[in-house]
Amino acid sequence: MKLQGLAWVLLLGLAPACSSPKSSAQDQAGKDPRANRSEPISDEDWNKLHPQRPHGDPLAVRFTDFRSNRRLALVNESHTDPSEQYSQRRKAEDAMTKVGHDEVVAALLERFDEHGFFKLAETGPAPTAGAGTWNMVLEVERKGGLRHMALGSASTSKQRECLTLCRTDFVQLYSSILGLQAVERVPDWQSQTPVPPKR
Repeated sequence: MKLQGLAWVLLLGLAPACSSPKSSAQDQAGKDPRANRSEPISDEDWNKLHPQRPHGDPLAVRFTDFRSNRRLALVNESHTDPSEQYSQRRKAEDAMTKVGHDEVVAALLERFDEHGFFKLAETGPAPTAGAGTWNMVLEVERKGGLRHMALGSASTSKQRECLTLCRTDFVQLYSSILGLQAVERVPDWQSQTPVPPKR
């Protein structure tokens, strides 16, 4: 059941990327009622007449590895509008947030629940620095508030097992979601001039 659950989460995350741009465009044109109108209508006027569908509760999952200083975040569309997230230029260190469909992120939190995250997690925001105590931390933001689990030398075996399972599910889903974030500058690892090989 757990493997089936993970497969379902990944399938939801990959579904938008699996359709070809051509077929997607054709499908959208066929479904767009404006294509059958005798008079054109602007997107702005159309949106006023047809408000966006209602969303669910805002959800966010944030993972931080203090050893590498890598900070990843996955939010749903009810938390952050994708157009707002990806259209703004951000610093490279703040550009690691991806936006997933509501049902995709909700399915991920169901997986966390199966692993026992919400039974073991502490209430409140996660620590923002390791301070020599924590190696990594996973934080979940839901309607009821923030819960987090930090992993360090004093963590129990049950906490380690739970966080490892949740981290694996999070990273796999995060990696499957396309992110088109504009950054203020190219990261150093891309802008550095390659060193020619020694002969």
